[in-house]
Amino acid sequence: MNHKSKIQLAVLLMTLLAVTACAGKSDPEAGPIRWKAQAGMPANSWSYEYQFSKFVELVNERSGGRLVIEIFPPGTIVDAYEQFSAVQRKAIEVGMGVGGYNLKQIPEAYIEQGLFGTFLELEDVVDFYIHYKEGAVYELLDAAYREKGCHLLRSLGPSHLSLITQTPIYSVAEIKGLKIKGSGAQPDLIKNLGAVPVTLAPAEHYMALQTGTVDGLIVPSYTIGTTHLWDVGKGLLRPTLGQVAGNIYVNVEAYDSLPDDLQEIVEDAAEEAMMYYVETITRNLEEMLETAEKEHGVTIVTLSDEEYAKILKAAAPILDLAAERSPRSAEIIKLMKEYLLEKGSPMSRFLQ
Repeated sequence: MNHKSKIQLAVLLMTLLAVTACAGKSDPEAGPIRWKAQAGMPANSWSYEYQFSKFVELVNERSGGRLVIEIFPPGTIVDAYEQFSAVQRKAIEVGMGVGGYNLKQIPEAYIEQGLFGTFLELEDVVDFYIHYKEGAVYELLDAAYREKGCHLLRSLGPSHLSLITQTPIYSVAEIKGLKIKGSGAQPDLIKNLGAVPVTLAPAEHYMALQTGTVDGLIVPSYTIGTTHLWDVGKGLLRPTLGQVAGNIYVNVEAYDSLPDDLQEIVEDAAEEAMMYYVETITRNLEEMLETAEKEHGVTIVTLSDEEYAKILKAAAPILDLAAERSPRSAEIIKLMKEYLLEKGSPMSRFLQ
């Protein structure tokens, strides 16, 4: 090969490398990039209002119209339990819900959604799932999502879970035999407490409690007011049973095709929306519960430490069940146990 041919070959290779580097990246002159997002929770939920909508608002504003996300309520495009598949095939680019909706494809979502008795404060949930050991848990979860063609954003917005019942209950023994709605890891706790787990979509909660299809619901505490459960559920059990974390994930091809600056906007907006959500619901929850008690006749029962320990004891074996779901799940549960022991969690005395 002569010198001129070598130069031509080098130029060709450099051109190919440049094209490859830009491959898949969106052309900024082609107009705005438009993403569809569907939420798995109703528009009157705090997750929808303070986490999901906030994320969309921040992205649309900070991208200057270059990336436009439109959010749709649950069921508008697909059923909540089909959202993950829809994101995989790019029928929608963004899914918003809870890990429990994605259990068929992501075994680790059982843990991602939240396990009972593990954390008492919302800030601890964020600390463990997002920041602990330089984000080790988040990286494991995101790797599981990426394996299935999605990217989990750093936006796990936790809510305190309560048992809301038709009539007040005052002890753990009274839970036995009740029909209780639960999702994710909740059915395992329900069974461990001697009750019967029932699966319901959020839109069915009010009617199911009103008609006695279920005796109780394990749901975010704030839904006593946002979905008017205080009309049909007159008992709410505390302390928190645990937390459920709202998530946001995107199709990995759609995400990877974004220019670097838009990827950064998406990542920052997701994490900021999570923190905005935590701060907002922490500020609003006690006021909501006070309204439930004083204006709607809801009896809020706070279990004694002795009674609450019975729930923790029933919840502890679920961590080991969760660990069996996948090698990554085992790693996450190992980290969770370490974290709980470090923090002196009430659950720690029941861990093996």
